[in-house]
Amino acid sequence: MAYPTVDAPYGLKPVNLIGGHVFAGATRQMQIASGYATNIFYGDLVKRVTSGTIELDNGTATATPCGVFLGVSFTNSNGQVQQQQFYPASQSIKSGTQIFAVVADDP
Repeated sequence: MAYPTVDAPYGLKPVNLIGGHVFAGATRQMQIASGYATNIFYGDLVKRVTSGTIELDNGTATATPCGVFLGVSFTNSNGQVQQQQFYPASQSIKSGTQIFAVVADDP
């Protein structure tokens, strides 16, 4: 079976860590600011910002990635827990909850 033709890049996929250690699924949870207005997709690079949260690292000013985005978990405004492979822009969440991204970090 042939691979599908895709007009967009697939993104990054963690394979090895620095130093040659095999990527064994080790991830961290990092917070995304509530209402962050940019989509983040599986395989995108993310960076830490001064508020302590993460954002998409598009490398326009300087590329300072802290890891590869693998998914997100949050409680939507209806109280349903959502676990997705992408962060939808300007996501509204239940009051008192936070948005956490799953990130394969670069040690």
